[in-house]
Amino acid sequence: MNVRTQAHTNGRRGFTLIESVIATALTMLILSQVMGALVVSQRLLESTLADLELSLQSRVLREKMLYCINPDEGGLMNVCQSEMEIENPNKGWGNGVKFKPKKGPKNRLALGQNKKIKADRGQVGWLLKGAFIIQTNDVFQVVASNGTILVNVDLALPVNGRKYEQRHQIQSQILNE
Repeated sequence: MNVRTQAHTNGRRGFTLIESVIATALTMLILSQVMGALVVSQRLLESTLADLELSLQSRVLREKMLYCINPDEGGLMNVCQSEMEIENPNKGWGNGVKFKPKKGPKNRLALGQNKKIKADRGQVGWLLKGAFIIQTNDVFQVVASNGTILVNVDLALPVNGRKYEQRHQIQSQILNE
């Protein structure tokens, strides 16, 4: 009788097939929820980083266009109002602005075919840096006859097959005559 009880007890150690299937199903359910949360948090991080990058690139582009196209001459804030002209978007480079700073020869900023802003003179390299692209063709516009210029900097940043976008406008009044 002792041998039979011991054999019966040894056969009941472990899990049944139903218990194993239920445990596996619960584990898979929990892992799928964890993976879903991980994917969502990864996309949220990607979106936040893209938004931050676009904000920084927009600010750098604005500061350089307004104040430091050429270190010796300055930027659009150092332009004489009578020497500033918005280009026709159907000619040449595309929509741009021609201007003459207080000191130095004439310069031009315009949107290139690669959707980056180019300069004829000065530090052209910094205008082309970054993975962003400008989405609009109407970058430069004169708003009023008092020398107010509007610069549309609608940036997009492609990341992992998705495109993150930000819209910025720079409005500045040219006071030099």
